[in-house]
Amino acid sequence: MELNPITKTEFGAEKTREILAQTFFNLTQKWQLKREEEAQLLGWNYKEKRTKLESMRKGATVLDNDRDKLERIIDLINIHKSLRILFPNNLSAVYEWVKVKRERFGGYSALDVMLEDGKEGIHAIRCYLDHERTR
Repeated sequence: MELNPITKTEFGAEKTREILAQTFFNLTQKWQLKREEEAQLLGWNYKEKRTKLESMRKGATVLDNDRDKLERIIDLINIHKSLRILFPNNLSAVYEWVKVKRERFGGYSALDVMLEDGKEGIHAIRCYLDHERTR
């Protein structure tokens, strides 16, 4: 069976963006993030984008077809996926992992790295977890 790659049209389709945004907010709720942290993960300044963020949370506004935002959310979803694989029987570990300070990250948490380094930090955490689950 051959799998067809997702086309750019499908990737940026409105329904896909709705689902990605809702998944993002579900995940950040499980991680118990502040609104400011949510905005920062998306590369936004909370004060400037607060209204848009709240509108997206309610489903009243669709996430823009912005490759940067979509890639950030997809990496965050993949971080969650890796954590579910690494901790299949421990949901509290899955949801608390991002906030635990780790020597591996210089005494910072994965969340600290993602907030400080933005898209590159999110991607670095994703790559780290991808590696961990394939060891």
